[in-house]
Amino acid sequence: MEIARPSPPSVLFGALFLTLASSPGLKAQDPEADDMCETGRVTNILVDNRPIFQLETLNEGSPLRWVYRLANSLHITTRESFILREMLFEENDCLDPFLLEESGRILRQYPFIANADVVPVEQPDGTYHVHINTQDEWTTKLDLGVSIDQGIQLERVELTEENLFGQGILAEGYFARRREQRDAGFLIQQPRLFGTRTDALFGYGRTRVGNFLEQTMAYPFVGEVGRFAGREVYHRRDQLYTYATGNGVDVTQVLLPLQEEWLEISFATRLGRPGGLTLLGLGLSRDRIEFGGFPNDVEMVLDNDFNTTFPAPDETQDVLASQINASATTRLNLMLGLRQVRYIRPAHLDSHAEVIDVPLGIDLGLTIGRSIPAFRIRGLHDHNDIFTRFRLFAGHTSGQVFMFLNVGGQGRHSFRGDGWRDLFAEADFYTYLRTGPSSAHTLFFRTSATGGWSAGTPFQLTLGGREALRGFYEDDIPGARRVLFTIEDRIFLRWPSPDVIDFGFTLFADAGRMWAGEVPYGTNSGWRGSFGFGLRLGFPASTRAVGRIDLAFPIRDPAGRGPVFRVTLVELIGIGSGFTDHQLQRALRNPVGPDLFLTPPR
Repeated sequence: MEIARPSPPSVLFGALFLTLASSPGLKAQDPEADDMCETGRVTNILVDNRPIFQLETLNEGSPLRWVYRLANSLHITTRESFILREMLFEENDCLDPFLLEESGRILRQYPFIANADVVPVEQPDGTYHVHINTQDEWTTKLDLGVSIDQGIQLERVELTEENLFGQGILAEGYFARRREQRDAGFLIQQPRLFGTRTDALFGYGRTRVGNFLEQTMAYPFVGEVGRFAGREVYHRRDQLYTYATGNGVDVTQVLLPLQEEWLEISFATRLGRPGGLTLLGLGLSRDRIEFGGFPNDVEMVLDNDFNTTFPAPDETQDVLASQINASATTRLNLMLGLRQVRYIRPAHLDSHAEVIDVPLGIDLGLTIGRSIPAFRIRGLHDHNDIFTRFRLFAGHTSGQVFMFLNVGGQGRHSFRGDGWRDLFAEADFYTYLRTGPSSAHTLFFRTSATGGWSAGTPFQLTLGGREALRGFYEDDIPGARRVLFTIEDRIFLRWPSPDVIDFGFTLFADAGRMWAGEVPYGTNSGWRGSFGFGLRLGFPASTRAVGRIDLAFPIRDPAGRGPVFRVTLVELIGIGSGFTDHQLQRALRNPVGPDLFLTPPR
C-alpha cells in the first residue's frame, strides 16, 4: 500500500515569509534623532566590487598574468545592486560603526565573496562617505571530485555556478559517487527571493535506492540586529545507511535502506540589544523514518567495493534489529536562546588571512518538543514523548590564545515506559596558540567527545577517517562512544608567491579511543593514534578555501597497513568548518533548534 505523503507547504507559507521579510525594522536608527547625528551622517556609498585576481598587485613580468586576466574576464563579478541590498544602512542615515561592521560580515558569509570590508571615510564637512570593498571567489566550477583516500576515487561530477548573473543565485547539477552514495540531481538556491531577505532552496534527484526532494524557505535573523526569523523546511530522501563491520577484509560494510521525511514550520523573535539577545521561538515539526526494504533489501559490501554488493545473510537481521524502529511523530516545539556574541577577524587560524569572522562570547539554545496526536500514518509507531535538544557555544581570546567550546545533546523521554531513548551528545574544545600577531606558526589543539545511548534508529561512529584519526581508514573501529585528541602546528610560508597563493606546511598527531556501546558491530579499541605531515594551500591568496595534502601514519594498527595519503579541498578540523560531526548528524532525526535561525538554507 502506498502511503500518502504531504506536499511541501511552500505556497501557503511563502506569502507570509515574503510579507514579513519586506517589513521594516532592521536598522538600529532612532527616528526622533533624524536631524541629530552626533557621529556624522552618511552622504555617499561607494562600491568597489573587485573580481577574483587583483592584477595591480602582480608583477608586470609574471608569465601567468594573462591567465589571471582571462579568468577575471570570464567571471561575472557580484553586482553592485546585490551588495547594496545587503547593507543595513542607506544614504542620509546616521553613521553607526556597528551596522557597518555587521553589513560587512553579512557579505562575508556568502561563499562567492572572498573578502568584504565596509569602511567610513570622514569628509571635511563632518559627513562620511562609506566605501564597500569586496573581492570575489571563483564561482563557475566544473568539479570532478577526485579524492585520494583508500585509493583514487572519482567522488563527484558537478557543474556549479554559485553567483548566477552576479546576484548570488546558486545553480548546480551533479552526480555524486562516494562509497554507498549514488546521487544525481540539481539544486537551485536564491538568497534574495523577490528582493527580500528570504532565502529559498529547491533540489530534486535520484539516489541509489530511490529519490530525494528538498525545499526550504527561510528568513534568518539579519546579522545581530534582526528581530524576526522564520523557516519552512521539507525534505524527503530514500537512502542507504552504512554500518562499518570493523573487518578490514571480507564483509566490510552493511547497507540498510531507509526512507526519511522531515517537515518543520517555525518562527522566532529576539529581545534585547546586540551582545545581549534573548530568543523565543515556536514551531511545528514532523519526522518520519521507515525501513520498507528490511530485511530483504539489506546488502553487504566485500573488501570496500561498493560497486558490487550481495544480499545480507539472515543473521544480519538480528544484529541490526535494535535500530529498526519505524515511526512518524509530530511535535510542538518551544525554543529558547541566549546570545551574547561579538565577532573578530584574526589571521592565521584556519586560513592565512583575516577572512573568517570568529565569534566570541556565549550562545545558548534549548528546544523542548511535545509530541501531539496529529498527522498519523497507519502502520507506523507515533511516539508519546518529550523531546529535548540543547547547545552551548563559548568563545574567548586573551590576545594570542583563542579558545572555543561547543557542547550539545538531545534525547527524548517516552511516556510509554521506555524512559529516555535516542540520547546523543557531543563536546568539542578547540584551542589556537600564536606566538605573535605576525608569527608564521599557529598551534592547534582539539579535544572532542561524541556518543550515543539507547539508539532506536540507525547510529554508529568510527574512530578512523578524515575528521578523526587520520592515519586510519574511514570505516576502521566502529562503536558508540568516541574521544579524540589532536595537536597540529600550522606553518604559513610566505613563499613562493604570497600575492598569488597561500602556502603552508603542517605537522599533526591524533589520539583516540572507541567504546563499543550498544551499536551493531561495536568495538572496544583501547588507545590508538596517528601522526603525519602535509601541505596547506589556498588559491587565490587570502581565500577562505584552504585545501590540504596529508600523509598520515597509523599507530597500533592491528592490520599492519601503511600510511594514508589524503587530498581534501577544505580544512575539515577547526573553527572555520564548525563543530559538525557528520557521523552523528546521520543519526539526528530531529534537528529543530534556535541555532538554525542564524544560517542560510545551505
